[in-house]
Amino acid sequence: MISLPRLSSPVPASGWRNRLETLLAFLPMVLLAILLWGSMWLVRNAPKAVSAAVEAEASHEPDYFANNFTLKTYSLQGDLKSFLQGVSSVHFPDTLTNLIQQPVVHSISRAGRLTTAVAKRSLSNEDGSEIQLIGQAVVHKEGVGTQEPAMTLRSEFIHFFANTDRLVTYAPVKIERGDNRFQANALKADNLNQRFLLQGQVKVLLVPGKRP
Repeated sequence: MISLPRLSSPVPASGWRNRLETLLAFLPMVLLAILLWGSMWLVRNAPKAVSAAVEAEASHEPDYFANNFTLKTYSLQGDLKSFLQGVSSVHFPDTLTNLIQQPVVHSISRAGRLTTAVAKRSLSNEDGSEIQLIGQAVVHKEGVGTQEPAMTLRSEFIHFFANTDRLVTYAPVKIERGDNRFQANALKADNLNQRFLLQGQVKVLLVPGKRP
């Protein structure tokens, strides 16, 4: 159980927990859907290797790659839903993983809200059930007015688990929601059960909202 310092802010602890849980619930689902689709597209469109008489053991040498690629998805009405960009992508047959350099993910919700994720690298397995954002990872979700301000999550490492809808990082994490700030040494978010856990040295700064 995390013990947070007492603050002079009149906002109760349960209030910011509920708001943060709600916002974190949407981020992994959106990003995982995009990166899963991108990984499957790369696998399906990779050139087929010529069958050899004796199959060689899998090595850590990439068997296919793509450079300066963009993958876009559209709704049935022709509206842009999301797209994934990367400087390069390589597939490793021994680990069955895809490594994308400088990935940029954009997702547009039905309400028109944009969620963006960037990192130096992303590593995913072939079915997209596990995706890691590595190096200066930033996930930003646009806000809607004062009731739902923008939120940004920053960490050197963010790990998404699609099958269990969890978000985990054991690296220091910073969360900005409007004027409020959250910091911790690690974060575990269970979106199926609407629970999250800030671990280590936790710091919270809550700014009271302006009264009408």
